[in-house]
Amino acid sequence: MRIVGIDIGGTYIKAGLVINPPEVQTFRSVNTKTNILVEQLVKIVLELKGEAVGIGIAGLVTNGIVYSSPNLPSIKELKLQKILQGKLKISVSVANDADMVALGEWKYGAGKETHNLLILTLGTGVGGGIIINDKLYTGKGFAGEVGHLTVDPNGALCGCGNHGCLETFVGSEYLSEKAHQGIKRNIKTTLSKYSKVTPETISKEAYKGDTFAKSIIESAGHYLGIGIASLCAVLDPEKVILGGGISKVGEMLFKEIKKEVNKRLYSRKNIEILPAALGDHAGIVGSAFFVSSLM
Repeated sequence: MRIVGIDIGGTYIKAGLVINPPEVQTFRSVNTKTNILVEQLVKIVLELKGEAVGIGIAGLVTNGIVYSSPNLPSIKELKLQKILQGKLKISVSVANDADMVALGEWKYGAGKETHNLLILTLGTGVGGGIIINDKLYTGKGFAGEVGHLTVDPNGALCGCGNHGCLETFVGSEYLSEKAHQGIKRNIKTTLSKYSKVTPETISKEAYKGDTFAKSIIESAGHYLGIGIASLCAVLDPEKVILGGGISKVGEMLFKEIKKEVNKRLYSRKNIEILPAALGDHAGIVGSAFFVSSLM
């Protein structure tokens, strides 16, 4: 069967045809445009000649309804699954994007043969997915919103309305803004040569030895470590997997996270923390697996 998997983030829609998982064929990546989101999705599925479609989208999602999304603020109680089924006349599933990444990595990626797993997706926002005893755990529907775990009650205002969420310390826009603020304060940094500073350029200059760029990465690792230690104290997973664009920063970030987790975690030390294996395809593959499991 021609199953289309789609991963909708705050910045990009990533999609592909999943016939022999985890292989993704005919990969697509387009900018997320909330005002024409349904039209974008219909076009992608028709182009790929999908016979079923699984979708993961950032935000509070249950029963195919997207109740809200901090990084897609115009979405309010969007009955996306019902709408798409009506337009496409095929099987459609709509769920939280990080949950779908967790399924993909658990079934085919870095979490394969793991029974209890925690995954964080690090991009525009921070999402989380939880596997407990080989099953996706969603609580009453919204479990895994780890990006909105408070790590500093006096921190910046988050898109969700809370202050000091983990997302406000490690989201891609936060990292870029922190860099720009430092440049405005005339901090000595090679980042000043860029007209637009991104997490990729911050990482690049950090590995070249730029002290300020390195401090931004280490700060992100520090707060991620705080959040992950708290989550591990509750869940005690076999592995913690980090996916999304920010995870591509690599060893400098992971080293700081592991240091912070081991410093703070009272229970089991040295929990395995590793990068996702499926990269940008994890959410696509997980979404395709999810819809196929419902058919």
